[in-house]
Parts: sequence; structure tokens; C-alpha cells
Amino acid sequence: MFKIEEMNLYKTTDRFLNNYKNLKKNLKREPTLEEIADIDQLHYNGIEAVNEAILKTKIKENNLVLDIGSGIGGPARYLANKTNSKIYAVELQKSLNDIGSELTFNYKLNKNVFHINADILEYNFNNIKFNNIVSWLALYHIPKRDKLLKILYNILDDRGYIYVEDFYLKKKITNNEKKILAKNFHANHLVHLKTYKEELINSKFYLLQCSDMSVNWTKFTKSRLLNFKKNYAKHVLINNKDTADNILKFYNLAFNLLSKNIVGGIRFIIKKKI
Repeated sequence: MFKIEEMNLYKTTDRFLNNYKNLKKNLKREPTLEEIADIDQLHYNGIEAVNEAILKTKIKENNLVLDIGSGIGGPARYLANKTNSKIYAVELQKSLNDIGSELTFNYKLNKNVFHINADILEYNFNNIKFNNIVSWLALYHIPKRDKLLKILYNILDDRGYIYVEDFYLKKKITNNEKKILAKNFHANHLVHLKTYKEELINSKFYLLQCSDMSVNWTKFTKSRLLNFKKNYAKHVLINNKDTADNILKFYNLAFNLLSKNIVGGIRFIIKKKI
């Protein structure tokens, strides 16, 4: 299996701190969590999507929340700050997890957000039951979907909710194309929408809401790509040309995959059958 660091998006992770420090320098103060959202919310639609999760899965004060594939912790910090919930932020890539921990400490949210550098398929939660489980653009990275869903079922409180935004496969692709997606998009579980839903139902979950986000995400990735191209020189200055080129390649890839209907986007909310 390819390493996630082979994705152009994550080849140079020091850019996140570079961008944060540059923003802080320009503002001449600590950015608010809303102001840093373009840097630390690594999914689509930023804090709007996190607010959707708060609303739809009833995240409230003192809830225990698991964030799978937490990146540099943007959603976890925003959740903690807005709801005063306790967030377990699990991230596979050590460099992202370390940056997340540093930023969480800077924002004095380390009593609410616990960064864990681990593989969700292997981590021992010691019988913790979560009120809410959230994930943005991460589950398609994770192989062994049956094992993953069994873990989520066991660690979710009987009255809890799971909120996920993820990719699904729209077109039939060749084995060679699968290998390319595995390397460049770290797609280790990319299946058609019907299969995706069946996996959830077969794992004893109720599908409460399922929204196709493909059109929305196509517009988002197009706008993101155009904006990055417009500000390319600035990104080179803050980081370097190799870093800027890597991001540009990935933003092109994401837009092409969505606009050519190779992949689609899904947002779903589930509860467990008891």
C-alpha cells in the first residue's frame, strides 16, 4: 500500500505552519479560528461543513467526539471552541499530528482536544464510548472497510451519531487506474455509491441522511484551483516553488476527478442499530 505522504497534498507539510505564521505576521496578532480556516480546514466548505456536523449530530458541551483523519486539527479545534466538547483527534501522518498539537496548544484548546498519532484500525480506545464520530475526506484512505465499520459500531454510544463526508467511485476504472488513484489520491477504499450504502447497512447502521455533494464539491475545487493559480506567486514566496507546484498538481487532480465524474462526494449521517 502506498504511503499517504506520496500524495502531493502532503509531501511538504511545513507549509501549514508557514502559512499560519505568515497570516499571523500580516494580522499582527493571533488569527481567530475562523481566519485560520483556509489553512487548517483540509476538507471542502471549511467551517460551514463543521457547523453542519454540529447541527446534524447534536454535538454539545462535554460530549466525547472522535475525529477520524483529523489532519492538522482544524475541525477538532473549531468543535471544541464552539461546543466545549472533548475531541479525540486521530491522525495517521505524524507530521500533521505534530502540527495539529502545536496549533491546539497555541489556541489554548489542549484541555479539550487530544491529538493521537495512530492508525484507527489498530488503536485501543479502552472501552471509551463516543457520543459523536466525525470524519471529513478520510475514510476512503482507509482499507478494510468491514473492520473499520465494526470498530465504529463498537465505540459509538448507543444514542450517538456518525457524520462523514467522503468520496465514492462514479465510473468503472481499470486496475491500472486504481493503482494511480491509490498513489496520487491515497484511495484505498473507493467504491460505487450503491456498494457504499450497502456496507453501512450490512454493518448494522441506519442511514439517516445521505446527500450527494458532487456538484457542490466540483464548484468548490474549481474555485480553489483558480484562486491558487491567481495567488501562485504568493504561495511560492511563502513556501517554495516545489511546494506550490505539488499543491497545484493535487488541486488539479481533485478538480479533474470530480468534474470528469470519476469520483463523487457523499455526506451521510448514521446511527447504530441496537
